[in-house]
Amino acid sequence: MILDLMRHASTGRQGHLDGRTDPPLLDGAMDALLRRHGGGQWSRAIASPRRRALDTATALLAGRELFCEIHPDWAELDFGDWDGRHYDEIPAELLAGLYDAPHAVVPPNGESWQQFQARIEAQLQRLLDEDDDGDEAGPVLVVSHAGVLRLAVSRVCGMPLAALWAMRIDYGTRVRLRVERGDDGQLWGELLELCQP
Repeated sequence: MILDLMRHASTGRQGHLDGRTDPPLLDGAMDALLRRHGGGQWSRAIASPRRRALDTATALLAGRELFCEIHPDWAELDFGDWDGRHYDEIPAELLAGLYDAPHAVVPPNGESWQQFQARIEAQLQRLLDEDDDGDEAGPVLVVSHAGVLRLAVSRVCGMPLAALWAMRIDYGTRVRLRVERGDDGQLWGELLELCQP
């Protein structure tokens, strides 16, 4: 299966831990993204339920006969008590731990990386289960969030999650993956394309 994972367009809140927090897209945020990705030939489209992702997907699909599915498990990590706060508002040692050892640090009242990983992997497995036509039908588009993109690349390509902070995933970034499943049921694949804004 070919999977296009796209981060939503800009909300103007760079540096904020927006998981459940759901700011709207900036006016005009879709303009450049539509010029770059508006002609995508997707066979299926799915979006996180956060309006920033859903509004991005809706704009990308405008004028097409393609329905956008909404699935809560494609949402960003729930940052709990840190949700919606700027990096500068989080104690530096705790924030560093979230990036240096993501599986060891859980935001207060938030979601662990293990829980996050389990729900994203379940969705990747579900897409493979539902992929009847293989690559012939065209890529599946999932409009989501930076953490989801990094976690999917980690799970599919076998890259350590901590190393993926070095990969810039700005607003509007698209990652194209080939996603397969081995005889043992484990995901594997390759990073085919990284399209930055």
